[in-house]
Amino acid sequence: MTTNNRDWRRALWTAAKLILVAAALFFVGKVLVDNWPDVRAGWRPPRAGLLVAAALALLGSYLYLYKVSLVVLRRVGHRLSFRAGLRPFFYSLLGRYVPGRVAVALGKIYLYEKRGVPRSAAALAVTYENVFAAVGGVAVALALAAALLTGAFSWTAFGLAAAGALALATLIQPAVLRRLLAWPLKKMRLGELGTEMLIGRRRSAAFALAYAAYCISLGVFFAFFAAAFVPLEAAAAAQVGAAYVAAAVLGYVAVFAPSGLGVREGLLIIMLQRYMPPGDAAFLAVASRIVAVAAELLLAAAAAAAGSKTEALAARDGPSAKDIQTQ
Repeated sequence: MTTNNRDWRRALWTAAKLILVAAALFFVGKVLVDNWPDVRAGWRPPRAGLLVAAALALLGSYLYLYKVSLVVLRRVGHRLSFRAGLRPFFYSLLGRYVPGRVAVALGKIYLYEKRGVPRSAAALAVTYENVFAAVGGVAVALALAAALLTGAFSWTAFGLAAAGALALATLIQPAVLRRLLAWPLKKMRLGELGTEMLIGRRRSAAFALAYAAYCISLGVFFAFFAAAFVPLEAAAAAQVGAAYVAAAVLGYVAVFAPSGLGVREGLLIIMLQRYMPPGDAAFLAVASRIVAVAAELLLAAAAAAAGSKTEALAARDGPSAKDIQTQ
């Protein structure tokens, strides 16, 4: 394939992605604008207690996911302190809004390297994170989507989600992982993947379940958030939270949309219309995205402040303070 053909294909794919994202955003905006008079007419002050619970659930989910990422990094042979890993993780959350998943991954690898993590370990950890997130997230989304289609929340669906994540992770044998991870390592010129760096089947299953639990925690956030604005019974709130999880995961796997922008909101509006008017559904979809971005900006600012303090200690105390980052 010639260079010109590759350039044309890349340009066409970029244009297609922009068109798809624009179409999704247009759908979300149109639903919200068309139904805005109804939203304003039915507006009621949100319930403060539920908003606080939603905020705590969202912040807790991010911190939980951060801790899981540190454990993944440790399993591939490198350790960062809680403070030292803040910038790579929370900066990468904002990086998801930059088009191109590869660029985001490379950015996180670069930030890990600045913290003293070897490039091979950083690349392997980032790749593992994406694999486990996809396995755990898709298993949960499929089970919850099935529960939503039945019209009733089912605890059996949660059991199927856990079993599905476990089964999918068990299929990730070391030999399969070696082949899966060989391509990105080759593209980054990192050489062969050592067997000692691979995560075994049981730990793969545990990590997939950990990411599945993160997805469910997002559903808890949205259930509280939606109930703060729209009167919902407990069962309906659980179904609304399940809809958010399904939409978030499907947005994640929509590689053409940065951070699922537009895709998550559009799918969420469609699924929420079973429980509320379309205007309320559109408002909650857009408002939840704004809240999520605000939380990510807040956490990135906190990570920057913590990182600056760590660097100040290193500059003041010399090499001994740097050891804090790798303990």
